[in-house]
Amino acid sequence: ATGRVFAELAAILVGIGLIVGSLSYSGKIGTLAFELLQLAGNNVALLLMLGALASVIMGKGVTVTVAYIILALTLAPALTDSGLSAMGVHMFMLYWGMLSYITPPVALGSFAAASLAQANPMRTGFESMKLGTIIYFVPFFFVLDPGLIMQGEPLHILTVFGCAILGVVVLSTSLQGYLYGIGDLTGMGLTQWPIRLALMIGAMAFAMPGNDVIGMDNMQLFIAGLVFTGAAFILAFTARKVIAPG
Repeated sequence: ATGRVFAELAAILVGIGLIVGSLSYSGKIGTLAFELLQLAGNNVALLLMLGALASVIMGKGVTVTVAYIILALTLAPALTDSGLSAMGVHMFMLYWGMLSYITPPVALGSFAAASLAQANPMRTGFESMKLGTIIYFVPFFFVLDPGLIMQGEPLHILTVFGCAILGVVVLSTSLQGYLYGIGDLTGMGLTQWPIRLALMIGAMAFAMPGNDVIGMDNMQLFIAGLVFTGAAFILAFTARKVIAPG
């Protein structure tokens, strides 16, 4: 069984090897980050999104270590010069490089699990993305607020950790369609979607750190989270009362 798993992974690695070779011989690896800098200009939010995209793509074509070293030499200086934490920036790039292992079409971790479970590889990859949705947001949180990587005053660290945990809990209710105190949202028909959307926006507001890049401070984001989450609870409670008699 182990041999069969490795045989399937070998076929994937052969394709990755072709990507590595083409990137190396064409010299595109070294110029990718520079092109991103030119594209993003001085927009920190756009640069972070492009950096995340570059990290996950390069994580598929080369090893995570190689992708991190290249981006650390080319992309990291631009981000740190924008006022972001150096440790947060480097962890951001390393984190996104590792996300390639659960992100199709080259999700080695998911494909290995699919081989062991005798499941469809692509379906397993997309399911792993669904279960790990919050992981795609976490790097943005800690690169924008180093308090989430234990840098800063103790009170600030506790505050941002508490808000992040609350945001993750609310986001999980949105993704899974189950609201605590209300129950299963999937039985509410089309009404479930505005409820889940409001929960997702509220979750992002709770977890997102406030700074100049976001344009709002922590208190404003917390209030926005309460508004959207509260609206979702009211709508869900009303919908349940209307649907229950039928």
